[in-house]
Amino acid sequence: MRTIVIRIVLAGILIFTPFKVFGSESLIKQLDVRISWGHTSAANTPFYIQFNSDHAEITDIGGMELESGEESIDLLCKTAAGGNDVDGLSFKIIYSATPVIQNDHIHPFWKYLMEHSDSDTVHRLSHDPSMRQDSRRLFVQTNPEGNRGFCVTINQLEQNRCFWIPALDLYLSVGENPVSFTTYQQAFESLQEKRVLQQVALEPESSLKQFTDLWEDMGSPAYLHPNQPAPGHIVGLSWDSAIYKFGIDRGAGVWNDYGNPDRFRFWFDFGELDDELKKTWKGQTLEKGLPVITTTIERNFSLFEVEQFAFPLNGVPVERRGDIPMVLLQKIRIINTNNHRQSVPLCIHHQRKLESDHLPDLKATQAGNVILFHLDKETSILFSIEGNGLVVDSCDTREKKQNEKVCFDVNLSITLNPQENRDLIIKLPSPMVRAEERGMLVALDYQESKRKTIQFWSNYLNQGAQFHVPEQDVNDLFRANLWHALRLPRRHGGEEENVKIDLPYSNFAYDQSGIPWPVNQAVYVDYMLYDLRGYHALSLEELLAMFRNNQELNGHIKGYANWGVYTPSMIYSVAKHFLLSQNQENFERLLPYTLKALDWCLNEISQSQQNMEETKGLIRAPLNDLTGDGIWAFTQAYIYAGLSTLGKALERIHHPRAQECLDAARDFQQKVIQAFASASMRSPLVQLRDQTWIPYVPCEVLSPQRLMEQWYPTDVDTGATHLLRLKAIHAEGLLADSLLNDHEDNLYLHGWGAANEPVYNPQAMVYLLRDDVKATIRAFYTTMASAFSHSVYEPVEHRWFWGQYFGPPSTDGAWFELYRHMLIHEQDDDSLLLLQATPRVWLKDGERIEVKNAPTYYGNITFSVMSHSNNGRIMVEIDMPADYQPEKLLIRLRHPTAQQMHGVIVNGADWQNYDIQREWVIIENPDQQHYSIIVEYEG
Repeated sequence: MRTIVIRIVLAGILIFTPFKVFGSESLIKQLDVRISWGHTSAANTPFYIQFNSDHAEITDIGGMELESGEESIDLLCKTAAGGNDVDGLSFKIIYSATPVIQNDHIHPFWKYLMEHSDSDTVHRLSHDPSMRQDSRRLFVQTNPEGNRGFCVTINQLEQNRCFWIPALDLYLSVGENPVSFTTYQQAFESLQEKRVLQQVALEPESSLKQFTDLWEDMGSPAYLHPNQPAPGHIVGLSWDSAIYKFGIDRGAGVWNDYGNPDRFRFWFDFGELDDELKKTWKGQTLEKGLPVITTTIERNFSLFEVEQFAFPLNGVPVERRGDIPMVLLQKIRIINTNNHRQSVPLCIHHQRKLESDHLPDLKATQAGNVILFHLDKETSILFSIEGNGLVVDSCDTREKKQNEKVCFDVNLSITLNPQENRDLIIKLPSPMVRAEERGMLVALDYQESKRKTIQFWSNYLNQGAQFHVPEQDVNDLFRANLWHALRLPRRHGGEEENVKIDLPYSNFAYDQSGIPWPVNQAVYVDYMLYDLRGYHALSLEELLAMFRNNQELNGHIKGYANWGVYTPSMIYSVAKHFLLSQNQENFERLLPYTLKALDWCLNEISQSQQNMEETKGLIRAPLNDLTGDGIWAFTQAYIYAGLSTLGKALERIHHPRAQECLDAARDFQQKVIQAFASASMRSPLVQLRDQTWIPYVPCEVLSPQRLMEQWYPTDVDTGATHLLRLKAIHAEGLLADSLLNDHEDNLYLHGWGAANEPVYNPQAMVYLLRDDVKATIRAFYTTMASAFSHSVYEPVEHRWFWGQYFGPPSTDGAWFELYRHMLIHEQDDDSLLLLQATPRVWLKDGERIEVKNAPTYYGNITFSVMSHSNNGRIMVEIDMPADYQPEKLLIRLRHPTAQQMHGVIVNGADWQNYDIQREWVIIENPDQQHYSIIVEYEG
């Protein structure tokens, strides 16, 4: 209603200023336009204003409030304004009354966004120039270089009549009796609606609960998604790189993953995915973030607790192997919640693809308390059940339909006294166990196998960096990140050289062979998970596998849909791998492939010098799976990041091509900034939630508007914000402000701060680069709540509308990169910033933050923070990296109640170098191996 009110006010002001036309039947119209500047700028701010138009004519130009010496020559005006000095111009724009073309080719993704947004956002998007296409445009250029400014369409001028662009300090009004800026400002100030980022700055710091209350839990059976392939939410359980994997659905049902040659399903009647499950489901949990999942369901006065984990049939292998048979061990605890003795029925369904056309019978063979289920005339074991007092009532085989699996139904019962519980152990092997291996299956001890599983994954975690903060959900997700990544690959062998490894995007989506999307694996898994956490051997092996599998003779990296970022993203990942590992020997193993990829990128840049002026030196390539060739921002961002980061890595080893890389990166960045700034100037303004306007930054240089006929990731998930994330365009400034505000206000569903594909999460790291701590914390928590199910932390690919697939560890990588940089952030000025963006509640009295053996560009670092804030102290212990020394060490301590620093002690001595406003302790040229820091606070 607030927005509607201001529109009514402004419309009321303008209702008696109709268009002036030449004759009642004339096809020619004109508008009176005024543009003024200097409303909010400091005194004597220079302004350069130049006009141009397409399919319209500008006439009758006159100066307004111009002082002596300020010039207005035709379509150009140069003045100094600000302070109480407002300058301006008036003119008429004459144009033909060409009908505006309504865009009828809006992609369903955008339609979904508009259907599920608030009314104001719907209004802004439905009136966006991409929806109401108009070639008649007024251009306003605000610098001589032609890369700052904006345009408006005639349709926008007719529909809105006044535009306030605070970022440029320009006010544009339309009509014979235009709304003055003072009148506009009075109406504007009555608005309470603010931009999302303004709200974030004013509100208390975000919390995880704030966003778990907003984003539904994808792990709940009550959650609905419009395009969710069966079975919906699924948690993959496997061993490191195993070919045979299991997926656990919301009801504890079991599915084979897409790449498993063994095709099966296994489920319980109490956990069937139906409407009843929404009422009886009590939840799913992991064991401290590790791959032991428990599902609790209550039906018919019985409580079923199903605990499940995967374990190798032959025990823990002595080496990393993928070609190992696996067993899903399942413990069902059945609790009689009735007040009388009852027989609890249990129906198990097992469906499996069998090669034979013969319809087999399922046989049950009992030995003691173990029941083995196998096929007639065959000795292969499908599954086994162990338990006391268990009665097999029937084993049935359903009719096999053409091209379908055979389904077996096993009806069991167990009699329990009131409140009594009984445990059943079910072992489901994949593949089926042969006769000679049945003893191994029977011999698997459930508790010992669980102990070894917990130990295996705990040992894996202990090999890498340790992060621990005073928030258990964060700690559990950190622990889950690692096995999410290690369950993904399929390793066709052991640790022999050049072993074949499949690296799909997810075990439950898309292609399952080869390495279809190398950018997601190299950047979001190998760099963001493995290298940032110290698993450099894992990263090295996968990077080498991607080069062997995907690199062509000319150095180009192929992949699904041939994305333009594949090649530079490999360069970027290799450089990150070296900078974080410090292992020159391994870097040199990767360099031959990397330099070939570098040559391909440089050759593409060289060839692009023949392009038209606005795209000269930039790369034309496909964007993503559903978008064709273009001068896409996403591609340019990775080209710059690849060149720049590789240049730094090569410089460290004194490689002769280091300077070539750095020079190419610098030159390319200048072209990127110029091209996208110019494209922004050619793009129509877009409106924000507070009714102000900003220049629009397109995702493709030659497409100066939203691409609503393309799918949403074109503009957003793989859109222009990556230019900021990867530093191709500076994180501060007009382009950055425009991108961030447009995305938060208009493009993120409900204004909740998350892209549809959380793996790309393009804005989050930008807030750290801007040192906007509150926005960073908000992005951190909304990513946790939207990108993962809430209790078992399963990562998702698409959050809304598009097919929702679970399991991509690249989503984990995006979250962890942000988390890691909130605690450890290498700065471009060669300073190392610790604890940049910790939530204030993490340093409440008695709380502790610990980081151990975390890789940085300078070597591994270990530090801890202990809060005694009630006693006016926060203490930090730091063991510095041993390999290199940063120019500066910065430690930010965000006091839980934002108290100011009163004094600092470093290694026992008073320390004067600290910044109260920024909450920094500053250590120039840190040359001590250990720092002990005490920060004191008043009161």
